[in-house]
Amino acid sequence: AEEMGLIGAEGFFNQHPLAKKIKLVLDFEGSGTTGQSMVLRTTDANELLMNTLASQTASPFGVSFANEIFKRMPNDTDFSVVQRAGISGIDFAFAGERNHYHTPNDNTENLDLATIQHHGENMLPLARELASNKSLNLGEHVVYANFYGQWLQWVSDHGIYLVLACALALLIALRRMKPAIKEVLIGISTSIGILFGTIAVGLGAFQLVALVLGTTVSWPANDFPHRTALIFSTIAGGLTMIALANKFSNQAAMMFAGWLLWLIISVASLMYLPDAANIFLAPTVIASMLLLVMSFLPEPWRPWLFVLALIGVLPSTLGVIHLLEQSQGYKLIVATMPFIGLYMIAFAPFTAGVRLRNFALLAYLGSFASIAMIALTPLYSQERPQHVNILYYEDMNNQVAYNQLASSNPIVEPLASVKKLHLEEKKLLPFSNVQQKNWTDSSVSGWPAPELAVCEELVTDGARAVAVTLSSVRGADAIGLVIPIEAKLRQFQLGSQTYDATPINSGALKGHYFIKLIGVYHQPVTLTLEFDTITPIDNVYLIDFSTELPADSQSLFQHRAVNMSPVHGGDQAQLFSKIRL
Repeated sequence: AEEMGLIGAEGFFNQHPLAKKIKLVLDFEGSGTTGQSMVLRTTDANELLMNTLASQTASPFGVSFANEIFKRMPNDTDFSVVQRAGISGIDFAFAGERNHYHTPNDNTENLDLATIQHHGENMLPLARELASNKSLNLGEHVVYANFYGQWLQWVSDHGIYLVLACALALLIALRRMKPAIKEVLIGISTSIGILFGTIAVGLGAFQLVALVLGTTVSWPANDFPHRTALIFSTIAGGLTMIALANKFSNQAAMMFAGWLLWLIISVASLMYLPDAANIFLAPTVIASMLLLVMSFLPEPWRPWLFVLALIGVLPSTLGVIHLLEQSQGYKLIVATMPFIGLYMIAFAPFTAGVRLRNFALLAYLGSFASIAMIALTPLYSQERPQHVNILYYEDMNNQVAYNQLASSNPIVEPLASVKKLHLEEKKLLPFSNVQQKNWTDSSVSGWPAPELAVCEELVTDGARAVAVTLSSVRGADAIGLVIPIEAKLRQFQLGSQTYDATPINSGALKGHYFIKLIGVYHQPVTLTLEFDTITPIDNVYLIDFSTELPADSQSLFQHRAVNMSPVHGGDQAQLFSKIRL
């Protein structure tokens, strides 16, 4: 699991002899309990994989845009280890009901059988076909997406030809239809205004939600009012800016302006987000070709034909909103708003001559009504609980202990009243500068401290190697060392394996090396630490970790209601001692 550092995948692909025989990996993941089995990402050479998926499976689903999202996300999965090992492959995942992810609700009872069926419908034919392919020539890198249920893909490098074709079609249509260039240029500016106006009002609405609630919940118990707030607020912002744009540009100018902006976005995406370019290019190709055909038609017929552009743009704009909402949640709901704004740009030419003021007013009223509904609706339920971990910290040197309720949202009743929670921030860990809140003083556990014994020390040429044995007297799940960066730890040995030491650059352990050994229980573990200095280190901390909580924490555990749940690493008791090494 990610919480343990992907040690299964790391161990297999870096140490097991069978790893060298693997040519291709089909990875099937889940981030929730429902949703379609979608292609989350692939390695660079993926043409064979995508061709096989398209030809051998009944309902392939995915968008290469997800590749670009995942490149920028901090979290790793088993497939990340595959990529680092230089092995080709394809990664499938589902992402519905992500509130359940790595919680007690992440179980077989909640797992959607249709989701597992879809995983299987992708897995079996792919495995059969690729296993029978002796050459496994993976080909070039392709981008892919679903377009009204049809699988659409092309070689990524060919995107430039589509851009040139769109530019040529738009240029010919411009010369034939002769809109006022000044109005087109103004239309490009106002189209940018439509995009940012849509985002600004939508973002403002959810800032107001956060102000009213005092927090933002990624997956609330009832997402209906949140969805209506998203729809109404972005429509309100878009219509406001469209009404302004209509004062300066006519219908033809807005048609060209909007799709010239789409073309510019496609070019920028091709340069900086190549795996996302197809989501912008496909509608641009459709619209530019429609404009070209329109330029040969009588003027009264033109708007009717161009309605097809609104249909063509749907999958790449409104069609991705649910996928983003489902996977990113309402803390990142802003990710959906540019796509709504892009649809509003395509929609703008059809509003010429329409009084939009009343429609915009209704959208604003709908936004406020939705926010009122959100304020009156419970944020958490048994199905979508608040994520709260109970953490216990004990300083064995000073005999001081704390409980902390760790959550990204304010703690709700009944847990908030069990103990006197301190909302002011405080350093609970002496080796960390991170301040914690929602803490309370606790009595000490009475458990024995973890132990470290120096077995051997060797000093040579300004460096030293120290062999130590770590043990958890209480039989904790894991044991670890927190070593300050000043120690100049170069590497450490565990058994026959040698690992480079990398300092942590962010979070609670910033400025330290952290070695954590999982699954130790009562078994002593011997490490050899190699330092690029001969100076002993005073500020080393020895920690053991368990999921068992001491008696003083049990009242918190017992009062954690059905609308609350542990998540990821879950509840933990950490006992730490300061040692000299």
